[in-house]
Amino acid sequence: MSNNNDKNSGGFNRFRDRHPILVNSALMALALVAFGYIALLFIDVFTSHGQQVQVPDVRNMPLEKAIDILEDAGLRWEISDSTTFYENYKPGTVIDQDPKAKSYIKKIRIIYLSVNAMHAPIIALPKLVELPGRQGMATLKAMGYKNVTMDSVPSEMGGLILEVTVDGHHVAPGTPVSVNSKIKITVGDGSIVDLNPEQILDPEMLDSIDEANYQDAQKTYEEEMKAAQARAEQERKSQSSEEKKDKDKDKDKNKDKKKDQDKKSSDKDKKKDQDKGKKN
Repeated sequence: MSNNNDKNSGGFNRFRDRHPILVNSALMALALVAFGYIALLFIDVFTSHGQQVQVPDVRNMPLEKAIDILEDAGLRWEISDSTTFYENYKPGTVIDQDPKAKSYIKKIRIIYLSVNAMHAPIIALPKLVELPGRQGMATLKAMGYKNVTMDSVPSEMGGLILEVTVDGHHVAPGTPVSVNSKIKITVGDGSIVDLNPEQILDPEMLDSIDEANYQDAQKTYEEEMKAAQARAEQERKSQSSEEKKDKDKDKDKNKDKKKDQDKKSSDKDKKKDQDKGKKN
């Protein structure tokens, strides 16, 4: 038995000596096959190959309940958006999810949740009184207010905002107001005329008055901006002048200080010369 093993070993050694390239190539091929098999095993382990779960539907659920369901299913989750507020959803409710409900995924995937904000955005109410009604409406809608209405009352000036109410209450400019609040703008219709109280302005006249008021408001705004810029420029110049004065004062102080130092040095030199004269 031992002799047969020795013969086989010797035959292999002789074959390897005669064909070293062929033997080494075969060994390398076997090593690559073994390495590939081991790699596939690791890939299966780390990617949960073949282990898929169905994504539960957590839409329209409170976030806390949705999290419990996902974690019970062995799934991970993250909140992708929680800043947008929708009126038709309760605060803190899951609006959407990705991947979609009832799709099959691996457990290593993350479920991204879009959650309704806890409250509607709150924005400071701008000053609107005496502005044209159309401009006030456009301003509020551009800022994000959703429930804005406008009505008119008899007045001498047409098209200008007379008052603003929030949920039926008068609110001062700058007050934080929810974008979902009901805002009503009251605008004068220009139907009251001092010279002829019986005269009623027609729609074309009202439109021309509204446009004129808008132009006046725009002109006033531009004049205020120019005045503010002029004041800022004046303040800048005053500040520069003050800084220049301070620098000049510092320079004068430095000059006086230098003069004192030069005088002291000169006095010292004179004293030294006098001392030398006395010694001589």
